[in-house]
Amino acid sequence: MRTTGLFIFGLLAVSPRPVAAQGNVPTLTYELDPIVITAPRRRVEEDRLDPRINRTLLKLLRDNKELRPGAQIAVDSSIENLGKLVTQTGHKLKTRYTELSFLLLEGLAGVKDFQLQNELQRVTLAGENPQLRASALVALAYTKDSRFMADIQPAILDQNVTVRLGALEALLLMDDPSAQAQVAQMGRDDAAMAIRVIAAAEDWRKGSVFSRQLMRDYAQNADWFVRSLAIRYIGELGRGFEYRQLQGQLISETDPIVRAELAGALLQLKKYKDE
Repeated sequence: MRTTGLFIFGLLAVSPRPVAAQGNVPTLTYELDPIVITAPRRRVEEDRLDPRINRTLLKLLRDNKELRPGAQIAVDSSIENLGKLVTQTGHKLKTRYTELSFLLLEGLAGVKDFQLQNELQRVTLAGENPQLRASALVALAYTKDSRFMADIQPAILDQNVTVRLGALEALLLMDDPSAQAQVAQMGRDDAAMAIRVIAAAEDWRKGSVFSRQLMRDYAQNADWFVRSLAIRYIGELGRGFEYRQLQGQLISETDPIVRAELAGALLQLKKYKDE
């Protein structure tokens, strides 16, 4: 199971259309390179960790609500320069060094320390910062412990889209039998269309015929962003039928961004065109 942190940090909000930078070079659109969560503590024995590591992480978890640089740090020229980066590598750097929640997620993913687990559970229920709540859900899911499903399930219906993205990624990480049914439901019913597309794609990845049809429907959605995102996933997961569908859509599609996604998806699916 790949886990990238894409859901929490790459789609926190639907980005606007690209604007021209100096020299008429377009900036990035919504598509960003995945930010990989390495979960380093999963590769070491918990009882051999220096206790100061957990104490430091616990203090950071309790003391930081906003999880962004303070006013004094934010005016630092280095942070200001990070904010101007628009490349994929720049996005990774900006996220890593301006979002403490990402670093906490890396350090806490799969934690077995009961005190830290209890604090993460408290954050999922009562945390004031949506990114922190989402990160806490994913960190708990890395444990693969089914008792944390009780913390993930309420977040599926949370009003905040960032928290729901965290819940979705947590479900995808869990080995609980009920998780796929909940992912499928998010693919049908979530209030945010971006989450529906992501969830349906992941359910299709698991073999769902229903979600496969949903993705075909989402590729025809009136919103350019929804169409683009669905087409991107279809390029990754589709076969011959989808190739022919997208080929026909390329003829009638007028949005330049969607046409670009269609071209990329068709290139990926070309090997299946005769199926």
